[in-house]
Amino acid sequence: MPVDADASAPSPAFALTCLLCGWQCEPQFTLRCERCTGALDPRLDLDGAAPRESGRPELAYQDFLPVEPRFLPAAGISVRTPCRPAPELGALLGLPNLWVKDESRQPTGTTKDRLASVVLAVFRQFGIEEWVASSTGNSSTSLARAVEHDGSMRAHFFCGREFAGDHRAVPGERTPLTVVDGSYAEASRAAQRFAEENGLVWEGGFFNWARREGLKLTYLEAFDSMDVQPDVVVQAVSSGMGMLAARKGAEEYVATGRLTAVPRMLMVQQDTCAPMARAWREGREELTEDDVVKDPAGLARAILLGDARATYPYMRDIAAGTGGGIVEVGQEELVEARTLLHKLEGLEVCHSSAATVAALRNEAAAGRLTPDQVVLANLTGGDDPRTARRPD
Repeated sequence: MPVDADASAPSPAFALTCLLCGWQCEPQFTLRCERCTGALDPRLDLDGAAPRESGRPELAYQDFLPVEPRFLPAAGISVRTPCRPAPELGALLGLPNLWVKDESRQPTGTTKDRLASVVLAVFRQFGIEEWVASSTGNSSTSLARAVEHDGSMRAHFFCGREFAGDHRAVPGERTPLTVVDGSYAEASRAAQRFAEENGLVWEGGFFNWARREGLKLTYLEAFDSMDVQPDVVVQAVSSGMGMLAARKGAEEYVATGRLTAVPRMLMVQQDTCAPMARAWREGREELTEDDVVKDPAGLARAILLGDARATYPYMRDIAAGTGGGIVEVGQEELVEARTLLHKLEGLEVCHSSAATVAALRNEAAAGRLTPDQVVLANLTGGDDPRTARRPD
């Protein structure tokens, strides 16, 4: 039985640990390992950790977050979302034990609201008041909205011209937007230069461990909502930080006895921008310059990351370590899957979310998923975030 959340309680003790070499350091806001430049991950003391009774996800799972609750921003930056069986869709796919997590119910319509809440809390905890970020749209929208609710902060956002329309927050004095001629990767490089030149903190994207801690809550909620443990988890990916968060959450629930095993993890890309899926299929450990998609395009805009060289090793490790994989789906399959979700389950999702269903259909048809397996599909965003429910 969950205990009541305590907003004044301290967070569990933690150390930052490199995912590649194991190097450790004391709590601080730093993005890379000093020894090998690998991604850092907060490792918490989970002795006695358990979900708490709260309608706010960050308070419900405060025992699993590396931040003191008093630093959390205002309620409503992110919300709890439903995780339920999808019997009609599951029957069609031959996966009768299919569950869906509907993140389109977040205030801006995407799961990125979860990372915004925890990123702001971590910045508050370490005294960071002005910083720089880049995004293809969803993350920057969520972060800008969170900053608007926090009068103590200022954030500078950068995006490529192709994605300017996907940044749905109205730029303001504390949330200025710079549009760069080029791709997301070029916008990120421009943002990092701006941060360095102006002595500001670079938010870090995938390598910002606070982002992954926020996204982790999606899966803790899902695991607690299900009356059976998932055998397989599937999510569409660009950099893959959501799946790194999923594995972290599953490992923490195994450590605290709430799960008995980490599920197989299946990652999905669209075929117009699938460097990780192709490298995985070919058995390669790294991506090269030849794998970079210079001008990524496609229906699933939220996962259009053409240069995944920095993050592919982590996704490969998840796929190999959990018995999962990285697959790609076609544009027509995305359209069909999105239609099925609406027709059979009444869910209005974006093409990136629909990629999960397209992949499940292919994997079940090939016999790599079977009717006895419990499958959890994380639907990361809604059909049109500009019309998403806004509780405030």
